[in-house]
Amino acid sequence: MRRTANVLSVTLLDKEMVEADLPKNFGARFLRGDATSNLVLKDAGVATAYALVAATPIDDVNLEVARLAVGAGVPEVLCRLHDPARVVEAVALGARAVSAPEAMASAIVTRLPSVVVTTSEVGLGKGDIVQVRVLPGSPVVNNRIRDIATREYLVAAIYRDGKLVVPHGDTTIEPNDQVLLVGEPETLGAVAQYFRLGGAQFPHQFGRAVVVWSDAERTAVIEEAAWIRQVTNTSAFLRVAMPDAKPATAEPWPVQLLAEGVRKDGSATAKGLEPVKESHPGLFVIAPPQKGLFRETGVAPLRSLLDTAQAPILIARGSHPYSKILVAVTDGASSWRGLELAVDIARLLGSQITAVHVTPPRFIGGERREATAQKVRARVEDLGRLFDVELECLLLEGNPVHQVTKLADEYQLLVAARPRQHADTYLKPDVGLRMVQGCKCSAILLTRD
Repeated sequence: MRRTANVLSVTLLDKEMVEADLPKNFGARFLRGDATSNLVLKDAGVATAYALVAATPIDDVNLEVARLAVGAGVPEVLCRLHDPARVVEAVALGARAVSAPEAMASAIVTRLPSVVVTTSEVGLGKGDIVQVRVLPGSPVVNNRIRDIATREYLVAAIYRDGKLVVPHGDTTIEPNDQVLLVGEPETLGAVAQYFRLGGAQFPHQFGRAVVVWSDAERTAVIEEAAWIRQVTNTSAFLRVAMPDAKPATAEPWPVQLLAEGVRKDGSATAKGLEPVKESHPGLFVIAPPQKGLFRETGVAPLRSLLDTAQAPILIARGSHPYSKILVAVTDGASSWRGLELAVDIARLLGSQITAVHVTPPRFIGGERREATAQKVRARVEDLGRLFDVELECLLLEGNPVHQVTKLADEYQLLVAARPRQHADTYLKPDVGLRMVQGCKCSAILLTRD
């Protein structure tokens, strides 16, 4: 199976079957040949395969195909075995064994009443359950569950080295963990892929909808949001509207705010935001605040979402498509989530990406500033190698907000992160917030605990 974006194309390889034996509209590429031959596997595309399943009726054949696939570097190799005693052979090769008797027993058990709840029955068909193995290259590795979880899913259990780990917010995901995920069927597949391989999933790892929160006149914001929805294949395109808004007959459909949940300045209380959160936002899109003579206007959406949203917030300034992305990084945990998000977007769009770290002047930072800068550079380079992307790292000196907003003039998108509940004061400014507010290009702000 060869992986392209979020779609898996399937190649069927069989020694004796002919194409005429296949049903009409089979929907898969068919090759006739012996899978125990390296040349045949190469022709089938094993070098770029995402997974290989050896499922012939002969155990020896399946084990040999699995051996060749593992040697070719296929990330996931499944080997069907009729003799349960030979499972250890498959494991020794580096493949996952599927015992035919065990698979049959599992299929029967799942159909027995009051024994196992199937995925279609979770929440009266509103939920799903998926178990995935976290590969070493996944971005969730070495992260706490509280740092990566959203409203869309729950990490229900972790199986590690043959033992059950009951997870909590501070549980750290490790390579090769078997993770049991529970969540919304529409988004759980993307979440599982993100856990498993770290493939570009933006914004599906946060939710299934692009939600616009902007005045009706600002069509440029809606146009940028619609472009994002198109390039990311996001299923839902919604718009936040006040209770007195006219019903929409076409996209974006309003997500109404409760009347008692709206403050005088137009921002929403926690109660008012409930219907918005229930729309499963993967990305919020808002207009940039407008500077007036005495005060800024249009700040209500940002003020409402700043410390409550689990999904990132895009301040749309019309600088799409994002061919060059700038991401601000520090030595903080929330900053690394922002860097991973920026890499995810860059991989999805094929964009150039630059990470920038700004240190205080030498007379303020002392020796520690240089050590921190080198630590950040090493972390950035490691992430670039992990995801096989060209990730340039710039080290600058001075005021972080001033330096980053000035540099952002050369880019189409700025990505910054901030810790939750960080009050923006004169003595302790919210650096990430000030960056996205002060730059001239579109900017994404991610808030994390």
